Amino acid sequence: MNKLLLLFAVLFLFSCQKKEAESRVVGTQSSIAPPYDTIAKDSFSAGAISVDVAQKIRRSSVAYQDSVRAAKMKLAEEKAAAQLKEEQEKADKKAEADKKKADDAKNAKEKEKQSSEGVPTDVKSSNP
Repeated sequence: MNKLLLLFAVLFLFSCQKKEAESRVVGTQSSIAPPYDTIAKDSFSAGAISVDVAQKIRRSSVAYQDSVRAAKMKLAEEKAAAQLKEEQEKADKKAEADKKKADDAKNAKEKEKQSSEGVPTDVKSSNP
């Protein structure tokens, strides 16, 4: 009888142990996340290219080259317009300075002429 009780006890322990082990495995399998990133799988596909290669391809396209030429031409036109405007302003200032010098010279000649005549400016304008 002791052997029979011992047999049932061992059988009972083994049967209980298996059920716990299965429940533990099922519980742990559902909560474990993989230790690596699985999001970037598309970047390893056969048709994927790197960012540098994509930039080189875009730069070599006709549309990109045309836009670069247009931007350079626009920049050159803006520089030329700015330079022309500066030259125009310098020329205007120089003309204004020359005109002022000419007016000063004319006024000086008139004063010399009036002083040589000996008649003051106020008296000369009042005589009809």
